[in-house]
Amino acid sequence: MRNPEELIRDSAHPKDFIAVSWNLHKGRSPLGLQAWQAMQRWVQSTHADAYFLQEAMARRMPSPVLSSNFGAPLGEPVDDIWHCQATEIASSLQLQIALGTNVFKPSWRHGNAILSPHPLDLGGRWDISAHRFERRGLLVARATFAGHSVTLLCAHLALTRAARLRQMNWIAHWIAKEAPTGPLVLAGDFNDWRNDSVPLFAEHGLHEVATLLGEPARTFPAFSPALALDKMFVRDMKPIEWIQPAQETAWLSDHLPYMARLQVG
Repeated sequence: MRNPEELIRDSAHPKDFIAVSWNLHKGRSPLGLQAWQAMQRWVQSTHADAYFLQEAMARRMPSPVLSSNFGAPLGEPVDDIWHCQATEIASSLQLQIALGTNVFKPSWRHGNAILSPHPLDLGGRWDISAHRFERRGLLVARATFAGHSVTLLCAHLALTRAARLRQMNWIAHWIAKEAPTGPLVLAGDFNDWRNDSVPLFAEHGLHEVATLLGEPARTFPAFSPALALDKMFVRDMKPIEWIQPAQETAWLSDHLPYMARLQVG
């Protein structure tokens, strides 16, 4: 297993599709320290074809900042404008973006994001919260890659097993109804240390990348990974390699990024 930078340097096949899934932990390190700038630098180093981000934080921008940055006159009411970690990445790297907020608070929000350097069609955001205490969502987009339309789904599932199983079945039902054929990647923080998702989605023709490659893909806790909470399922795409995260990422978020090389067609 190689670091992302080594993989990107060596990968030259035109049908190689690099996918990254990462719970950003609202831009905080496992110790609660701000790690957003280091996260952004790591994302920039990967040059992936699709990023599936969870817990991307957005904060309301104060009125003085809005007035100076957006040209609104002082004292004039300004619409709901937020500074988002995912949009900051997309802007700096010139990526297409789809956003799906899950948690709404008066001064902050967080949710899922899908980013890609390829043309991206927004598919929508679905509330898959199993109960009112955990707001969860499924974000959908479609990317055009090597002449194929690839369905991209980013999910963040519940902490309790019963709720997760309900959400997994809802997602499987959505796929069967809305995206029954063609290349597809479903990735995110499944909180699924029991691996219930692997046989469940296999029944619907989706295969977990690391499992298929015989890799443990433990991503949590980042500084001493013991649990395979993060997953990546594919259909009509061939898993080529699960990539060991760079050592530096262990101190950026409470989850390690899940990174894989796939082949389309």
